[in-house]
Amino acid sequence: MRKILVFIFALTFVACAESLEDIEKRAGQTAVEYYKLLQQERYAEFVGGMYGADSIPQDYRQQMEDNAAMFLSEQKKSHKGISDITLSRCKADTAHHTAEAFLTIQYADSVEEVVCVPLVMHNNTWYMK
Repeated sequence: MRKILVFIFALTFVACAESLEDIEKRAGQTAVEYYKLLQQERYAEFVGGMYGADSIPQDYRQQMEDNAAMFLSEQKKSHKGISDITLSRCKADTAHHTAEAFLTIQYADSVEEVVCVPLVMHNNTWYMK
């Protein structure tokens, strides 16, 4: 888990001189990495990527992890699982330290879905809202 957090921190470290395009790329790639944790059934780490997850009660956090597991189970039943996750586009609001990453989820049955992942930056790290 520590390696993942270090990797995500490295992805989200933003200097003042960073361009909007770089910020959007970094936020979008962070969203992809979070969703790949979900794809890999690493539910605790996926939930850990949510803003404020470190300050919620343990039983509520467990419910969030269980919901992520149920979601992935349903996708396996409906679409034979997720085969790939890619960034379609990302739009950042630098004044409010937020972004919306649009991810294309490709399922094993060839169905594609685009989902919007809202993100917020806190202490130079992008988190899912």
